[in-house]
Amino acid sequence: MMMYHEPVLLHESIEALNLSAGGIYVDATFGGGGHSKELLKQLGAQGKLFAFDQDADATNNTISDKRFMLIGHNFRFIKRFLKYYDAMPVSGLIADLGISSHQINVAERGFSIRFDCCT
Repeated sequence: MMMYHEPVLLHESIEALNLSAGGIYVDATFGGGGHSKELLKQLGAQGKLFAFDQDADATNNTISDKRFMLIGHNFRFIKRFLKYYDAMPVSGLIADLGISSHQINVAERGFSIRFDCCT
């Protein structure tokens, strides 16, 4: 997995979820996969993690784990997909709604004024 963003307060965020080893969890903003990777370390064999990201770059960071599913859509569709996969109710959800270093450091992403604009 290519790590392009290091989540701030990673361990504190995961700890706040008060994980249940067999629970169903959602990472609404998968991105570089940092939160998901840490969640999977703490989930048991029966646990499930559904991650959402509409950014095609996120698929480069997918995690090979039978407990994990990356859904390449906007998180506004969470309820629809979780119903489809019979994954409701969920035990917890995390959403890192801030900007990532990947968005700032890659000129083509268009989030930084440090670079001349790309065409």
